[in-house]
Amino acid sequence: LTRLCKEIRMVLNEGLPISNKLEVINSLTTIMRKVMCCDTISQRGNRCLKNGFASPGGKSLFTGYDFNPAGLLRNTFKGNYRFNARKRQLVFDAFKTSTAFVFPEGADAVGFRLGALRFDFGSSTGFYALTDLAFYGLNSRRTKKLRLRIDNFPEGEGNVFFLLEVAFFVKNEDSYLSFPKNDTKVVYVLGVE
Repeated sequence: LTRLCKEIRMVLNEGLPISNKLEVINSLTTIMRKVMCCDTISQRGNRCLKNGFASPGGKSLFTGYDFNPAGLLRNTFKGNYRFNARKRQLVFDAFKTSTAFVFPEGADAVGFRLGALRFDFGSSTGFYALTDLAFYGLNSRRTKKLRLRIDNFPEGEGNVFFLLEVAFFVKNEDSYLSFPKNDTKVVYVLGVE
């Protein structure tokens, strides 16, 4: 279990926060133990994540999981969105940045993107695809409806986890610098296939 959790973290390395790594590790291991208990096929002591995620209970348990215990989506984003796993599409209703997001002090921009992680628990291999970051300044006007979609995602063995990444930035002339307090980063599980 610990090895598989490490393999998942390695595939997601770019997206996970680094400032509270131990909390991220412990939280992921805890939820994966619960998912493993959803394996009703294997005998106790031989349960595995592959069978746990094959069950509706395991998928539903992991949907809504925040990889970063310090960066929870419900505390960061106050707007409305809909996710469609079949279309691999995330749609945000129109929002005003300053009211839809709770900005940490010192940040003046937010960036978010949709990710899809295919992970094969049998071979411990994964593939991660991301949309481009959508950036919005703290004082941006009300946006139109926004669609983020994963295109050309290759077929393969394993489960697919759809993730929403939300990170804060400081605008510097024509670019965005990552917000120094990386523990505010959100990596949220939208759904599991």
